[in-house]
Amino acid sequence: MPTSEDLERLRDRSIAKLDDRAAFAHIANLVDVSQDARFARGADRALYLLDELARRNLTVGHGAVLEYFRANAWSVKEEVSGARRSWAWEHREREQQVLALSRAAAHPGFDELGELRRCQILTNRANQLNTMGRFIDAIEGWDAALRIMPKFAMAQANRGYGLKHYAELLDKDRDRAILLLHAHDGLVAATASGAIFDSVYPDSMVEQFAIDARGCAAAADLERVQKLQDLDGPSLGRNKAERAYRGWCLERRLFLNPLNDLGAHSVAALDDLVLPPITENFEERPGAVTPPPAIGFFNQMKQEYASARFMLYEGLQDTGVHYSDGGVQLFDPLDYPMHSLATERVRTAFRIAYSLLDKVAFLVDHYWKLGKIADRINFRNVWMVEGKPRLLDRFKECENRPLRGLYWLSKDLFDEQLKQSTGPDARELHDIRNALEHKYLQVHEGWAWPLMRTPPSSHGLGLSIDSDLLEAKSIRVMKIARSALIQLALAIGVEERARARPEALLGSMPLYGLDDRRKRRDPT
Repeated sequence: MPTSEDLERLRDRSIAKLDDRAAFAHIANLVDVSQDARFARGADRALYLLDELARRNLTVGHGAVLEYFRANAWSVKEEVSGARRSWAWEHREREQQVLALSRAAAHPGFDELGELRRCQILTNRANQLNTMGRFIDAIEGWDAALRIMPKFAMAQANRGYGLKHYAELLDKDRDRAILLLHAHDGLVAATASGAIFDSVYPDSMVEQFAIDARGCAAAADLERVQKLQDLDGPSLGRNKAERAYRGWCLERRLFLNPLNDLGAHSVAALDDLVLPPITENFEERPGAVTPPPAIGFFNQMKQEYASARFMLYEGLQDTGVHYSDGGVQLFDPLDYPMHSLATERVRTAFRIAYSLLDKVAFLVDHYWKLGKIADRINFRNVWMVEGKPRLLDRFKECENRPLRGLYWLSKDLFDEQLKQSTGPDARELHDIRNALEHKYLQVHEGWAWPLMRTPPSSHGLGLSIDSDLLEAKSIRVMKIARSALIQLALAIGVEERARARPEALLGSMPLYGLDDRRKRRDPT
């Protein structure tokens, strides 16, 4: 173990005369030594040196690595602070790690990195998201790492733990058992002889993976679950069009179904997520003979989500000219504009999906009785003291993991009052939404955008983007909306279990499914 004098000498070393490669090596060593010695000032120095290094004309690959090193330095600060196992919702060190790792994964130089480094970035980001309760997005991150390196042990093991915790939140026995099976398989894969580790880890860690895999096996008859899960048995639909639509949704994990987080399996090709049983006091709605209003509100959000998803699909798949576009006289402004029903479907899908996030906030306010001013509620500020960028006291240490994940999901969005965000494209999403709702979003043909000598700016009248970007961001917002709806339902389930009082006198009201035949528009 280095002495305090050794640590200070290492900390004080300059990178001014080092080339880029040597500078990175020095910073990496400083971070590793600071972690082993729990030397917070070393991590601070590493962050300073990384800021200094960022001012150089780095290669794109080094630009991505710089963000990875930045996250590692913040990880040291988190470990030294002792807050790693805290239930605190506000956590600056984790926030900075998620932001740095997100920038690394989205960096143009990411694809130039070696397989192992890319897996480290994706896995570390997923680990942080999972810790804060964003397990849906974490699973997608681990899967991305495993597509690069299928035997990467840390992605397999952490995915196993993420699925295990996800399963514990589900009410449906079948879904819970299937997720538990896949959690077990991930932990077992991390202990296999061919598993690839990115560093030398203690034997006790691999032994713990094996112990926890046996724990999963003891919780359910996994051999029977394996035989009965039938993930790809159900049909995707009655005709080619329906099968194509449902297959497209499965590939992008857009169904409101936890099993879709395991991949594109036909068993998940339906939106069967519902709210858990909700308990009300009799005095809350005296004389009421209908279910809690949250049930109807969640129905409406699900329908809006499903309809927006289909609009997005149609907008992306339609390559013809719709008859409704015929006879609509428009002028050509000579900048390759996109005006069509298909484009409007994509634009509308983005707007609906983004608006769902504020509706999720409205239901959070209603269910948790926050008493917010209704016309000021949005997904970013519902968690905060009214008019102030400070988390409500009731949430600061609240042990509701999916609810904390919902709060951290809100950090992926931008708000004028709450500037800090963990999403590298938060401002971009905000600007697109603002232009769609209140200003002028001019969409240009994607193929022509890179050929334009000067990308159009709408001359201050609005925002100009290409169709490829709009389509990608629409899918991104749709995925955020999906995560929000699932996490909201699971968070209410956790709260209902916490509120349960076995000694209380309860009355029950059954709920019946709405028959699909009643979804037809009334012709009268």
